[in-house]
Amino acid sequence: MKYPIRFILPVLLAGLLSSLIPHSGDARIGESQQALERRLLSSGAIIYRNDAVEANRQKGALYMKYAEYLPDSAVIRLYFKTADGRRPKSSDQETKTMTAGWDLHVIYVRGVSVLEFYKRSQALSSYEFNQLLALQTGGTYWTKVNSKEAPEDEPPSAVGYDMATNDGKIRGKKMGGNGLIFVDAEFDAGLARAYETAQQEDAPTSVNGF
Repeated sequence: MKYPIRFILPVLLAGLLSSLIPHSGDARIGESQQALERRLLSSGAIIYRNDAVEANRQKGALYMKYAEYLPDSAVIRLYFKTADGRRPKSSDQETKTMTAGWDLHVIYVRGVSVLEFYKRSQALSSYEFNQLLALQTGGTYWTKVNSKEAPEDEPPSAVGYDMATNDGKIRGKKMGGNGLIFVDAEFDAGLARAYETAQQEDAPTSVNGF
């Protein structure tokens, strides 16, 4: 599913996000769509193909608030993987309720992963949580942070985060008891700026007549 940037935004804004180059390396953020899908599909995962099911899975997803501000090159893909490694059944793509396993939402920009949302059908175990963190480190390590208490000169965040790699390139946030989101820090900051600019431009129109 592809989301174009809002036409009311200045051309400058459109270039803001599309010009961001995600970080490469061993971490999953920064990995190409081709490499990521090759690994996922070889492990038995499937790509959601049904638009209705996909829309249902995206309900409440934090990133959907910013979907209309994504650059033209952005593509969102949703995957499902069983917890036991078995090949998913066709019914796993048709049900409105999530079956046992994992949903993985990925936003690619120019074919490279910039945001990944892992959602488990049940509560994440501490082992699963730590393993997902380890997959993203790429030679770095995670530090606990509070984005709400970040210094004024800290790049803004659309997603929000409670952890970041020590080099500041990847941000992470635990989503309830069964989800975990990772985002490229530059992409996250650019998305926040695009959203803020749009809000400022919409304000005069929204309050006109009061």
